[in-house]
Amino acid sequence: MMEMFRYLTGTLEREEQKTWKILAIADFISPVADLFNFSVIIYIINIVLEEQRALKEMGMFALLMGGISFLKGLFDLYKSRIHSRFLYNGAEKWSEKLYELLLTEDLLHHNQRSPMQAITLIRSDTQSCMNIIVACTGIWINILTMTGYFAVMIYSSKWFGIISSISFTILMAAIFFFYQNQIRAYGERARMYAIKANAQVTIAYGNFKEMKIAGDSSSMLQKYQNVGQGYTWAQKEFQYKKSMVSVIMQNLVMTVMFLILGWFLINPGENTTLFLASMVVYLTMLIKMIPIAYNVIGGLNDVKFSQKSYEVFREGMERYREIKEREKETEKTRKKQLTFHQGLFVKDLTFSYDKQRKIFENAFIHIPAGCSVAVIGVSGIGKTTFLDLILGLLKPEEGSIRYDDYDIVTCMDGKGSCQADIGTITSYIPQTIYLNGETVCNNVAFFEKEVNEEKVTECLKCAQVWEEVTRLPEGIHTIIGENGTAISGGQRQRIALARALYKDFELLVMDEATAALDMETEKAVIDSIRQVKGNKTLLIATHHMSLANECDMVYKIENMGFVRVK
Repeated sequence: MMEMFRYLTGTLEREEQKTWKILAIADFISPVADLFNFSVIIYIINIVLEEQRALKEMGMFALLMGGISFLKGLFDLYKSRIHSRFLYNGAEKWSEKLYELLLTEDLLHHNQRSPMQAITLIRSDTQSCMNIIVACTGIWINILTMTGYFAVMIYSSKWFGIISSISFTILMAAIFFFYQNQIRAYGERARMYAIKANAQVTIAYGNFKEMKIAGDSSSMLQKYQNVGQGYTWAQKEFQYKKSMVSVIMQNLVMTVMFLILGWFLINPGENTTLFLASMVVYLTMLIKMIPIAYNVIGGLNDVKFSQKSYEVFREGMERYREIKEREKETEKTRKKQLTFHQGLFVKDLTFSYDKQRKIFENAFIHIPAGCSVAVIGVSGIGKTTFLDLILGLLKPEEGSIRYDDYDIVTCMDGKGSCQADIGTITSYIPQTIYLNGETVCNNVAFFEKEVNEEKVTECLKCAQVWEEVTRLPEGIHTIIGENGTAISGGQRQRIALARALYKDFELLVMDEATAALDMETEKAVIDSIRQVKGNKTLLIATHHMSLANECDMVYKIENMGFVRVK
């Protein structure tokens, strides 16, 4: 637990670390004040019962303590304000870092997570980890508070207080250690089922048409019910175990207290009245310690329940730290402005996703500047992988990939080590297109802060979709729905193409970017790109031979290499 606490507080930003320390002090002051108030009450009762004097003085003293208690209530309100600010501001700062990781990590790491896992990491796990910090702080504060109560109990009840303190501690430890493995398992299962439940909602949206046509959504409903019930079961069992701790402690302690009280009443002594007064103090302390003990065990259980979230969060934050360290190193490296006068040279390219099957081995291909080049091959042969390699999304095991004189594999040119941004000269249309739920205009200018509507119009015309956009209710300002649900598949592809054309480029890379278009529109799109963009280079991965034949050069992927067929 301490290792988790140290790591999490160490990743907080300076402002959150300062807030956490203020919160810890505030959390410590509140129970100390409670303990002091309680001790004062004991003192007043003892004075009144034993000496039967100074009633007026004790009354004034009690009124003063009432005023102090009122001020403590105002302090507790301030503490609650700090608590909520710390909890949610800290989680948001973490989520921003992990979102940045999502945007900057390499493709292989990116593909290891599903969208639902990413959402859980960024939004839920960060909040769980902030709760761990709060829980750990609360645990130590409550342990210190309980130690204070033990001291008062031992002072007022002597050996009986010692026995009670030891017994209370043993009971707490036994309850926690008995349930800790179960609590952790509940946390892992709840997180897993939450991811699966969110995924089922996404699947329902993605496959809505197929389900409506099939007329039977029972299987999808059954899957959601299964994961939903699994999540509910894990949460239910966790909350039940937490409440069980309170029930066991409260009822067991109350039972013991009544047995002790009953025994002394059955066997009265000479000082029964004084004993009863001391017994009232003793019982009151025990009753006040029950919620403190529950908070200690509850905090420990909360930490155990969130342990899987911590592990995933830490893995993500470590990768974020590595990326930031690499960025610092690259800041010291010479910057280079990429050119594309000669073209793209790929030599001795070797790549595999695992050791069992190679995609490329000693492959060679040259993409001359100003040419249109098609890469063809059967499905799964490696067309998309090739594009990912030349765009720097994947790293080859061997070989070089040069834009003119700059090798993106070794990050070197003729003058030595340097850094260059491929995005300054390339534009890319992926095989799977994503459009946000905003307007046509904002989707075309997707990566820009300021929108040039004239340029948007030009790109829509070039993509052969302008006429259709003008017929939409509000033209380029029409909201197209999440992932373009308000427009056709062909329109989505051409708007994505317009997005790629909006960016200034020397090399346009298209991965099956016109697959949803008919042959005539596909040809018109390519001709339009050539006319509008001039002597630019086009690299197209396609299975449409009609489109490939329109290109200047055609390469076929076979035998882990490239064969020129045109």
